[in-house]
Amino acid sequence: LYKNIKRLRVENNMTQDDLAKRLGYTDRSSVAKIEGGSVDLPISKIITCAEVFGVTPSYLMGWDPPSDISPYGSEVGRAYDEADDAIRQAVDKLLDVRGKNSHASSGSLGAGEESA
Repeated sequence: LYKNIKRLRVENNMTQDDLAKRLGYTDRSSVAKIEGGSVDLPISKIITCAEVFGVTPSYLMGWDPPSDISPYGSEVGRAYDEADDAIRQAVDKLLDVRGKNSHASSGSLGAGEESA
């Protein structure tokens, strides 16, 4: 958990102060303690931290593989997720990304349907 938080913070060009503010802390010392593994995070902070980085809490905890997050990175991934279908299709075509549409249907199958 702690290594993932630090790695994602660095990958997103965030300072400890930036992350502290987004997590509701008053200064960077709390983030330094989190990244150092010297505090146990409550689930509410794990969820908030996951939201900040655009990943799932399970990914942040190290339970899910990296392929379960957006292939574009957290900040760009959020913009991609918020774009309309035409923009996403254009980005997919430009980047030649196939089969990674996070906006597919809910995945429920009707009677008699089989999953692929």
